Amino acid sequence: MKTVIGLTLLLLGLAATSAIAQTPDEEEKFDDALQQFGYVSGATFQCSSSNQAQTIEKRVMTTFTGINRLFGSDRAFFYAAAYGAGATGSIDRSKCSQYIQQFQDAMKQNSLKGESP
Repeated sequence: MKTVIGLTLLLLGLAATSAIAQTPDEEEKFDDALQQFGYVSGATFQCSSSNQAQTIEKRVMTTFTGINRLFGSDRAFFYAAAYGAGATGSIDRSKCSQYIQQFQDAMKQNSLKGESP
């Protein structure tokens, strides 16, 4: 439940940013950021052990649901498609530690105080 609340707060922050961003360039940057986050999420899934992958998959589903609720199915699709590319495509395994760190940092930044991401 705390993770859902934390991700909801993250997405609300993104919503505030998106609501302010009215130009096509800013909208495009927002979409690109969602896609990048989706790819990193997928690459992290691919780089993780089977025990960790299940937790990551749950977080990704929660994130997808939040994006869908706040920003609609088009943006949720951008995230999901990028996740699929990162989770199934050929990735540079030497960058796994970077992908995992980026994913963890994103989750930490968007978690409630005192909650483990």
